[in-house]
Amino acid sequence: AGPGSYTVGTMSERFDCHYCRDPLQGKKYVQKEGRHCCVKCFEKFCANTCTECKKPIRADSKELHFKNRYWHDNCFRCFNFPKGDEFYCVSCHEHKFVKSCAKCKNPITSGGLTYQEQPWHSECFICSNCKKQLGGKRFTAVEDQFYCVECYKECVAKKCAGCKNPITGM
Repeated sequence: AGPGSYTVGTMSERFDCHYCRDPLQGKKYVQKEGRHCCVKCFEKFCANTCTECKKPIRADSKELHFKNRYWHDNCFRCFNFPKGDEFYCVSCHEHKFVKSCAKCKNPITSGGLTYQEQPWHSECFICSNCKKQLGGKRFTAVEDQFYCVECYKECVAKKCAGCKNPITGM
């Protein structure tokens, strides 16, 4: 879920709010249907209304939606989402059908990768030293730690007694 019909960012160009005409340069803004507007006007004119609490769903809130109905993330209560002939709420669906990350244990709802038959979020499969993402890159596993090639050579690999260079098989 999440906002699929608008984007939020900080304006770097010279645009004015579509509604109140205030300048947006350097300020947070929302772009919806090709129109740029300030956060205040977005909440007043464009934001979806939460089905549960009936308040606008702010641009910085996580929004859940299903069949043209919208909820704040923390307002969402069990609602029937179909899976085959059975119905599940979002949290039960994630628990039952969505893989959980081997590191953070949270559901992987999109993307991700697999290492040694375990699922990982791309942002969780990182070098233990420099924290760069390792998906699609060469790395070395040492016990439960992962290292990019550079950090492995620098921090983990034994150094040659003669030339002092790291001893690697790479």
